[in-house]
Amino acid sequence: MSEGAQKIVKESGRARLIIVDTTSDVHEGNVNDVIMSGSHSGQNCGEHLSHNNIKGTIGNDAGIGKNDAGIAGMKILEEHGIPAAAVSSMSAKIGNGTSTYEQGKISAANELARKLGITVGMTAREAADKMLEEAARKVN
Repeated sequence: MSEGAQKIVKESGRARLIIVDTTSDVHEGNVNDVIMSGSHSGQNCGEHLSHNNIKGTIGNDAGIGKNDAGIAGMKILEEHGIPAAAVSSMSAKIGNGTSTYEQGKISAANELARKLGITVGMTAREAADKMLEEAARKVN
């Protein structure tokens, strides 16, 4: 994808599943969307996504790292009522949202995502479908 690009993968009513390579490409127009990102799931990504009031997200765990830095944003998102999960950096390329969607395997999920039935080891595609279904229920 080119810089700033968003790829619509699926739509369900007013909810959409969007792929981006970086969370920097998410904006206020994504309010009803579930975001699949190649970005890490760290604090700054969580803060940015929470300000755009998305309906769910799956990013990369970036190897998780010290003090869970690679997934710290999932807690921030949970505090804003947003389900979030991350794929293992060993299953998908960091910085490539399409890889997250097509090859990613879930390595971590916040409580809101777990309540939707998202589990460690699940494919990102299956987890995204669960998030999109919930988003469609909320916005339609």
